[in-house]
Amino acid sequence: MGLTELLVIGVIAVGGVFGRLNSRQPSGDTPHRIVGGADVPPGQHIPYQVSLQYKTRGGQMHFCGGSIIAPNRILTAAHCCRGLNASRMSVVAGIRGLNERGSRSQVLSYSIHPNYQELVTSDLAVLSIKPPLKLNNASISAIGYQSLRKEFVGGGVPVTLTGWGLRLPVPFPFLDNVNYPTVLQRMSYHTISNKDCRDAGMESVTDTEICARGPFRGACSGDSGGPLVTQTDSGPKQVGIVSYGLVVCGLYISPDVYTRVSTFSDWIDNQLE
Repeated sequence: MGLTELLVIGVIAVGGVFGRLNSRQPSGDTPHRIVGGADVPPGQHIPYQVSLQYKTRGGQMHFCGGSIIAPNRILTAAHCCRGLNASRMSVVAGIRGLNERGSRSQVLSYSIHPNYQELVTSDLAVLSIKPPLKLNNASISAIGYQSLRKEFVGGGVPVTLTGWGLRLPVPFPFLDNVNYPTVLQRMSYHTISNKDCRDAGMESVTDTEICARGPFRGACSGDSGGPLVTQTDSGPKQVGIVSYGLVVCGLYISPDVYTRVSTFSDWIDNQLE
């Protein structure tokens, strides 16, 4: 890995003084959860969830999440990609634990939304991968998003987050074996209105984003790019992409900010062509 790439991943992992991008440079194995989450039970799968991994001298390392939207396309956050070498990136599908083999595909390229501004707006990207994933509607399947194109998700909507991110409010140095999980975590809470989100300190939130909040739970470092999902009559639908929050994770006063998928459905559709 080159110096530039190390610096990019380092900056992503640390975040700003106020804002916190929810990705990380991983190193180590741990047994537990995202903040306020719980292990996905043995034998169960979140079939649309993938682990984004980066090839380093130490091996393949998880640093972000993503979701399957087509056999050869992955939806994730722009800040999980910007400045990184696609040839070192891969995705692993069909796994519950990061120590499982799963189905690995190489990232060929990524497209970042042209309006992306870090900690401001349009934090999404689409990865092209090879070989295409073999969808089996059990451990590997795509998540829908198109039916939400005309729907604006407001406050009070139950949503579910999954990921392998930090399970503590802040990382403790030299304690990766406590900080980070190897087993996929699942956590549920509710969206809040964008007005309530701004009133809670996320002043730059716009209608291109969704906020969610719950007591002592939320996204954290390593969860970036992962899917925020709600249940509909036609099954699970992705409404958000993990983007950013305040420096300390999982505080009730500090909402999580997600990219609003419905705002960008047309752009995502164009990346599938």
